[in-house]
Amino acid sequence: MRRVHGAFLGYQPFRMKPVHFATSFLLALTGRYYRLEYLNKASVPKTAPRDRRNAQDEYPSERLHPLLVERGTLDPSVDLEAFRTLRAHLNAAYNNDGAALSAVYRPYSTFGADYSAPSTRYISDRSKNHGYSGSFVLSVLEATAAGRDTLERIRRLLELPPPPLAAFGEPLLDDAAEEWCDRHDELYGEIDPERLTRIGSEMEDCTIAVSRLAANLERLQSNYSMRYVVLGLCCWLFAYMIRQGSDSSLLLVDALQGSNPRIRAQSRATYARALDLFSSSYDRAFADGNGSGIPESDWNVFAESADARQILDDHFRDLGVRIGVVQPRSPVAKHKHVELQADTLRVLAYSLLEKDRVMTLPEFAAQLRRTWSVVVGAEPADGDVLRANRFGPLDQDEDLLPNATAFQALLLRLGLAVEPSDGLTLVAIDAEELI
Repeated sequence: MRRVHGAFLGYQPFRMKPVHFATSFLLALTGRYYRLEYLNKASVPKTAPRDRRNAQDEYPSERLHPLLVERGTLDPSVDLEAFRTLRAHLNAAYNNDGAALSAVYRPYSTFGADYSAPSTRYISDRSKNHGYSGSFVLSVLEATAAGRDTLERIRRLLELPPPPLAAFGEPLLDDAAEEWCDRHDELYGEIDPERLTRIGSEMEDCTIAVSRLAANLERLQSNYSMRYVVLGLCCWLFAYMIRQGSDSSLLLVDALQGSNPRIRAQSRATYARALDLFSSSYDRAFADGNGSGIPESDWNVFAESADARQILDDHFRDLGVRIGVVQPRSPVAKHKHVELQADTLRVLAYSLLEKDRVMTLPEFAAQLRRTWSVVVGAEPADGDVLRANRFGPLDQDEDLLPNATAFQALLLRLGLAVEPSDGLTLVAIDAEELI
């Protein structure tokens, strides 16, 4: 299975959250990690030891409290009840993504632990749910000049002073980093340099967009810089998956949030087609002879496995939901549609807007479609583009215009647009100050 995924996708698709990708990418980018043993023990509250006779279980508060006092990590004035409250806050801060909830040190073990990282000092090697997706993206970016420029800008972001959240858990961090071994090629096979260059060329517009995002974040010095750049890279990965399915896929945003049944139906249709094309992309690649030397016996094992095919659907759906492109979040909801969350729209806007650059709403919508395959109805040609891709029918006045107006209202609320006169909407970073 790993060889098939490596040949067709470049990494192993799991039910992955952005925090899993962040761990993988930052491990590959920096080449180092931290054990974070005491961060894990303090941020994973335990009310009682698994076995009271096992003195190795340091997770319960009554055992961990004196240990941290003895180490000089915790001031003796913090009593046991206050320490329990502190642990709850640590869990809320560094398990914000719901990926670090488990105890990973003796006498416990778990599938993995990823912390909501405000800085690279919170990156551990205990993550197992990323399929080396970050290593793959790093390799693609290193293969082109635009990608190398993007990586340099991301490195500069990591050198900025960390946000206040980083200081909260600092007493529990390790002083020394350890060298990380990237096993991507060992597990999935080495990716041919020509293939990396080809993927890098095909993804160049998204790569330049992520570079622009990093430049804007460096200039703005946002406390959310790491979160936003990870979200941007996950959008890059999602766009890569969409393009694996088809180079003409579209995602129609339902900015009206279901109040227009026709927009909702077509938004669902665009998502369903993108999912279907990605799910069948392995079959088409193998039929076209693009299997990178995969033996037919390996392919037959994959092709006959319903679980292997289901993981492609799960990976596409889960990443789309987690990065705020697809809704609803509920895993039991059968019908998904496209609806950009506020942070996601902000990240996409930062990826398209230069400093001091102003776009009209139709210009911004056109760039959003060309780079990220997202359609909102604000571009005059959107109806024709959708019809050409066999979506619709949608009426310009009854469907697309109200949808574009709702999308415009979201931009206005986020401070990414102003309306200086009736019928004119201008989009820019810090729009109120610039215009």
